[in-house]
Amino acid sequence: MKAIFVHLTGSHRGNTEVFASKRISIGTDASSDLHFDPTIDRNTSGYHAEIQIRECDYVLRDNGSAKGTFVNNRPISEIALKDGDLIEFGTDGPKVRFRIKTDEADVCKPWAEMIEDSLGIARTSQRGGVTTATTFFRQLVWEAFTQSSHAFKTGAVLVFFMIFSGLVSYFYIQYVRLSQTAEKVRLLEIERSVAENIIKTYSGGICLIQGAFYFLDEETSEPLMMMGKGQRGINEYTGTGFMVSADGLILTNRHIAEPWWEMKMSPYIHIESTIKPRFEIFRAFFPGVKEPFDLKVEKISDEADVALLRIEMRGAKIPVLELDFTGKGAVVGEPMMLLGYPAGVNAIFAKTDPEVVRQLFNLPFIPLVQELSNWGLIRPLTTRGHLSDIMYNRIVYDAQTTAGGSGGPIFNNKGRVIGISYGIFPGFRGSNFGVPISYGIDLMKSASASQKR
Repeated sequence: MKAIFVHLTGSHRGNTEVFASKRISIGTDASSDLHFDPTIDRNTSGYHAEIQIRECDYVLRDNGSAKGTFVNNRPISEIALKDGDLIEFGTDGPKVRFRIKTDEADVCKPWAEMIEDSLGIARTSQRGGVTTATTFFRQLVWEAFTQSSHAFKTGAVLVFFMIFSGLVSYFYIQYVRLSQTAEKVRLLEIERSVAENIIKTYSGGICLIQGAFYFLDEETSEPLMMMGKGQRGINEYTGTGFMVSADGLILTNRHIAEPWWEMKMSPYIHIESTIKPRFEIFRAFFPGVKEPFDLKVEKISDEADVALLRIEMRGAKIPVLELDFTGKGAVVGEPMMLLGYPAGVNAIFAKTDPEVVRQLFNLPFIPLVQELSNWGLIRPLTTRGHLSDIMYNRIVYDAQTTAGGSGGPIFNNKGRVIGISYGIFPGFRGSNFGVPISYGIDLMKSASASQKR
């Protein structure tokens, strides 16, 4: 077999290297087989990692590197590589596509060849039919354990074990299936009760954020006008936030706290240095509390789409959501729940009595949300789904959401917040994105440390 490395980024970008050796050392040290430039690939260590052939598998092992090794965007310490894997040597380090080329002369024999060799030995070495069959199976087992990969050996053991077990295995499997069915029913009951408990306990701590802002020219002290209308250009929006401390801290997205942030990040939009954004209104409405709370930006994350806001509690009793501080609460495939205000005012109207809608429909945006609160109509929507993928900087889930739901809490099946919803995949409802709650926790710690100084 040969290991092929197609360099996608880094000092060897665009090159392809092929190795036929059983051990491949990787790093910036001059002795490394797969050698990276230490001045360009600074996140790659001198003796970063190595690859060895074990039982016909290429096994990648991290050698305690400073910035870690990632396979398909997941950190690893040791892993058996597959053809087509994406390997990154250090965070934001060089990336390579790993390919495997199998030669006809490789020691690992295919299954058909093992059977043919075993039959030949059985025919030439024994006379009796029963003895020949015994010799055949003995030789086949020997071939499998001397000429095959570790994965094949494991599969062969399982196959022979199933044959040997016979009826005992059959009845045991039936018992396991019945047990699994009973367990699934029990888990569904638990999930249902967890969902009910989340809604009952925490929905009052999830706020609708209402914002309206405009741009001011500091040179003239005049607001920018809307094109062709001769009036101040007001940008109105809604979002979601949730209470994370009893003294009034709220987590949400950065693009909710600074709605002009994405404009500044866009290479297609140029904003003069004298043009500054100003909030016309920036406030939060909590279920069961008619009067809104003015919002103040406490801390903004430079690493992720996360922001920490603060309100004056005014003696209000608002539920504080329980966060996952373990870093292990998000598990691929497990159920999750999302609460928030997707579609903003439109979604609230959709579940409101038509007569009430007719009374409120023509109100301007700012007093409209206040009236919805006066009528007790501000309550978060709930959607459920499963976690599709977990990465160090992103959570992928399939619960439905849309604009306005940004900043909403993502709960795991234990009722703890594991992430903050921040984006949707346009044109495909099966994938939406969240920021891991660890970024929010770090922001809270940073804000607390700043206050103590």
